[in-house]
Amino acid sequence: MIKKAKTRQEFFELSNFRRRFMVLILLALFATLFSRAFYLQSMQKDFLQSKGGDISNRNEKLHAFRGKILDRNNELLAASTPVETIWANPSDIILNITQKKKLAVLLKMRKDHLDDRLSKKNTNHVYLRRQISPELAGKIMAMKIPGIYSEKNYRRYYPGKEAMAHVVGFTNVDGDGIEGIELQSNEFLSGEHGFRKVLKNRKGNVVDDLQEIQIPVDGKDVILSLDKRLQYASYKALEKAVEKHAALSGSAVLINARTGEVLAMSNYPSFNPNTSRSAQRSKYIKNRVVTDIFEPGSTLKPLTVSAALKNNSVTPSTLIDTAKGFYRVGKRLTVRDTHANGIISVKEVVQKSSNIGTTHIVEGLEKKYLWSMLNSFGMGTKTGIQYPGEVTGKIHHYEDWGETERATISYGYGISSTLIQLAQAYTVFANDGVIKPISLFKEEGLVIGRRVIDKKTSHEMLQILESVVTEGTAPYAKVKGYRVAGKTGTTKKLDMNGGGYGKKYIGSFVGMAPASNPRFILAVMIDEPTVDGYYGGVVAAPVFSSIMTEALKIYSIPQDEIEFKNPKEQKMVYLNQHDE
Repeated sequence: MIKKAKTRQEFFELSNFRRRFMVLILLALFATLFSRAFYLQSMQKDFLQSKGGDISNRNEKLHAFRGKILDRNNELLAASTPVETIWANPSDIILNITQKKKLAVLLKMRKDHLDDRLSKKNTNHVYLRRQISPELAGKIMAMKIPGIYSEKNYRRYYPGKEAMAHVVGFTNVDGDGIEGIELQSNEFLSGEHGFRKVLKNRKGNVVDDLQEIQIPVDGKDVILSLDKRLQYASYKALEKAVEKHAALSGSAVLINARTGEVLAMSNYPSFNPNTSRSAQRSKYIKNRVVTDIFEPGSTLKPLTVSAALKNNSVTPSTLIDTAKGFYRVGKRLTVRDTHANGIISVKEVVQKSSNIGTTHIVEGLEKKYLWSMLNSFGMGTKTGIQYPGEVTGKIHHYEDWGETERATISYGYGISSTLIQLAQAYTVFANDGVIKPISLFKEEGLVIGRRVIDKKTSHEMLQILESVVTEGTAPYAKVKGYRVAGKTGTTKKLDMNGGGYGKKYIGSFVGMAPASNPRFILAVMIDEPTVDGYYGGVVAAPVFSSIMTEALKIYSIPQDEIEFKNPKEQKMVYLNQHDE
């Protein structure tokens, strides 16, 4: 009995010892963990933060495919092609001198530039070369240099190059539209990028896919009203004219007279949108058809004369005394024609482009009425073409007009417009007095316009404009087999340094064909021609003829039954040295 009790006592003593020992072990363990945590938190904070990204949750972007830009016949104008971007994590870079030289050659970088990029140890992501071909990226990645990585993305390709540049525009290196339709329709074209949630190590490699994903929504295609064939014809005709006349630039816009759709809109010189960096620096980047304003000169006369025809102040046969070629208005202005034409009809005033004639015609109009009519034709307001950067032009309020302003506005000075505004204004004469909205996007169905003048006035002006080509200042606007109507303009440019008008000119022509049933309206402007003439009838009318010939042929428009007279055999009428 005594032995058993002793054994039991020993047992309890041993158990207590074990419990105390285990408690001590646990306390020591907790103390160790606490000490380590304190050390890491206070002493190794910077180190941990630098390593904290070794494995981390990341949202990896899934690029949406940008939509295509197409012409009205579904011809490709802009598309995305697969490319790759080479980047580096400088902290992980390990390469020898031979590898560095080869890498610099493949990247087309100077060695010192490459060294500079790879020395940026304060970042874990440095671009080395963006938007390169997958083939070149494959050669670089085949070198297996630690710290060099490749990322797949897209680059825009523009097959139309310079001919399409001002309309289509271009994107930046990140794929965002920054000019033209690429900018205007950027949201529509872009779609919505998606993402997937992954685990990545600090080298950027995916170590696990967490299966959380948002599917990208690809962008939509945009179909323009442009006809690729006519755009190219327009560009080449401008190039020829600008080079021939040693001009500063040339612009043209061709529209469907019935719908207001833009079929061609060109500028020369241009730029290549496939080299976006140089494109962004180009001084020719502006689409001058919609961004540049100028005094329209005599191309505005059909608008002012139509205002007088509409309110019955005159008829086409009303006689106007242009006297001896000069006419005094108030104390400050002498209106001049270069020839003394004496008494001529309203029709001849437009046909011969008499400044004195239009001055007399608007003297019978109230300033408010004339201002209102010019506004109705679209002067001073945007066309609504939906193109970034469009400007309104300028027409001063009638309350600010004196007799001088009313006179000069009658023949297109003291007022400014864009070329697209002039083209839209002439839709009135092609549509029985109704102005059509302008669009760069393909229209389906009937396009509703707004009435500006009555049908009778519209027909009268159309006949007058046809006589400008057959008997007046625009024989070189003729198109074989078709009746053509239009108006020339030759305006002096303001001297931006000395003030007043200098010795630089803008030659222009706005017209339509066939005059019997207008299908197309074309406005052409040649800026600062210096060789072989500067009159609109000489520098712009031939461009009109060239482009319009192509349009009528491509769209198989039936010919008129007329006898074609060679323009060179027709006597050119020059009534005004400064303005046709």
